[in-house]
Amino acid sequence: MKRILIVLTLLLSLGILAGCNKGVDPEIDESDYGLARVRDEEELEALLNLGQDKNSDWNYAGGDMMERVTDDQMAPENTDGDAALGEDEDAYSKTNVQVEGVDEGDIIKTDGRRIYRIKYNELQIVEILGEGKMEVVLEESMESANEDRSHTYYSDLYLTEEYLVVIGQRYHYFLYGRSGGLLEDTAEAEVMPSWYWYGVPQTMIMVYELENLEVVDTIEITGNLMATRLIDDNLYVISNQYVYLHDEIDPRPIIRHDDDVLVPEYEEIKYVPEERYQSYTLISRVSLADEVEVDYDIFLGNVGWGHVYVSPNAIYLATSTYVYDSETGTYQSKGQIISYVIGSDGSVTYGGAGYYQGYVINQFAMDEYDGTFRIVTTEGWGDSVKNRLYVFERETIDEKRQLTQIGLLDEGIGKPRETVRSVRFNKTLATVVTYEQIDPLYTIDLTDPTDPYIRAGLEVTGFSTYQHPWLDDYLVGIGYEAEGTQIDGLKLSLYDIRDLDDPVEVGESLVLLNGENGWSYSEALHNHKAILIGEQRGILGFSIWRNHYSTTNYVYSNDYLVFEVNVESETPITIGAEISHIDFFFSHDDTYAQYNRYAYDFSIERAVYVGDYLYVISGEAVTSHDMNDDYERVEAIRFLIDSRDFWEYPEKEDGTDRE
Repeated sequence: MKRILIVLTLLLSLGILAGCNKGVDPEIDESDYGLARVRDEEELEALLNLGQDKNSDWNYAGGDMMERVTDDQMAPENTDGDAALGEDEDAYSKTNVQVEGVDEGDIIKTDGRRIYRIKYNELQIVEILGEGKMEVVLEESMESANEDRSHTYYSDLYLTEEYLVVIGQRYHYFLYGRSGGLLEDTAEAEVMPSWYWYGVPQTMIMVYELENLEVVDTIEITGNLMATRLIDDNLYVISNQYVYLHDEIDPRPIIRHDDDVLVPEYEEIKYVPEERYQSYTLISRVSLADEVEVDYDIFLGNVGWGHVYVSPNAIYLATSTYVYDSETGTYQSKGQIISYVIGSDGSVTYGGAGYYQGYVINQFAMDEYDGTFRIVTTEGWGDSVKNRLYVFERETIDEKRQLTQIGLLDEGIGKPRETVRSVRFNKTLATVVTYEQIDPLYTIDLTDPTDPYIRAGLEVTGFSTYQHPWLDDYLVGIGYEAEGTQIDGLKLSLYDIRDLDDPVEVGESLVLLNGENGWSYSEALHNHKAILIGEQRGILGFSIWRNHYSTTNYVYSNDYLVFEVNVESETPITIGAEISHIDFFFSHDDTYAQYNRYAYDFSIERAVYVGDYLYVISGEAVTSHDMNDDYERVEAIRFLIDSRDFWEYPEKEDGTDRE
């Protein structure tokens, strides 16, 4: 029988309101870096009840935020997340990630030999045969129900040398009776209306051996899936579970690894004293080195976390909430960071907490570098908008870890009423884009983390929602073109940031206008993993949806656009190829004739390259294209129906080719 190692290091995630658990005497062990242990179910319930005080005043439990720190516990790391293409002609593209060495889950991956793809509960694997040829080697519906009224949707793929890992979210539904009891039999008389379904989420992890494509391990963790990361052979799965207090429900989380079921002891659940407690945050580590081994950490704290940032050294969770201030009689936006240190063996320990004002737009507004943690926030709206950049450093005092603020820039980031729209850190440089009616791109110097300052601001029209470092000295911006507050279309820009005191826009931006009564959209605007990066090839790509309304008809199109980037050109970003899959519908009306075209998903999700061939994947098909021959289509395979090559158009009844 396979050896299963389950190591419990149960910590706790922080809440937002301080002073909530006064009257509960915490039990603290010095080995837990300031965390307290839950003694029993009664103490757990007491902590949860005290956390319901919504009118508690804000209090910085972490101590003096401006205290200077000298104890450096964070190692340097490189935040340039571009997966560089090697010189080997068989090199393949990687998922576009934020931090080098920290992989992120996506719906499509390649290892240069195969393309792996998930859609809902379908797993599809395409073998790459060379010269653009390919074949489907696996199409299966993964387990989507472990019993009645249970459904699973898969969202993350990972690859190691030995394993394919598929991660998803399972929901199991049941009814509450009028008396409050749980009813598994929906035919019982005492049931609430159909809208009173109660869903219990579970995070599902399925591990396939790459050699035979068979499932070898299954892991289930109660709670909502928040984020996943892969560092070397350690997979980190972060989930959150609300603590249910009900006579018929055990309030502790449950972890299943194959046939083994584990419910932690109460004293293994840990928390930070004098905080608000509403839910568990679970950080599960799955070791994929040889045999699959599982350990996990459970933290009692805030009801949820907004954004997750992971470096090779630590995990950071950030969230914001509105808190009532009894002195002013108003609600204020308050934020909190909680961190966990990743040890050399991959284990996780509590790393301390820090506090900020405002909210964080996404994971790119956070970064760790050279022993410091940096974060950009926005507070308020309209005339009250305030943008800030904080710098924290980890210190240990009396065996307790905390994140202490050592630097702050709270003036000059954005003009009045402008909010942060995108952030990118690159070592000692931060670039921030703000917007209300015009796009200032700010360069911020972080060489001295205790004294960050703005070097320059460049004003252009529109704004970028994503920034990507390009060839070290340049920056690609992807976002919207706008005139005032009117969005005119999608925009790609290239900026020269060699002189931080005088950043300039290179040539003319590429603008994809919406046209009259039209609009356009791309997943790339809010999901960096939807962007293909081939820096050494001078390309980037993503899928775009365009709609146009006229007085007589409605036009909808979806294309995958490959953009060529040349920093020496007056038009540095141009369209190198436009690839569509809608021709499958029009050329195969023998298959689709009885259905509306919108019943099929020909929208392109991702593209990857292997060697000199680009593989474009939509909901229904995958096509290969020769990158050295103007992206000419080489082969096409349709999913779900069969895997035959159907690029040849069927003939009409009179024997002539279809147009």
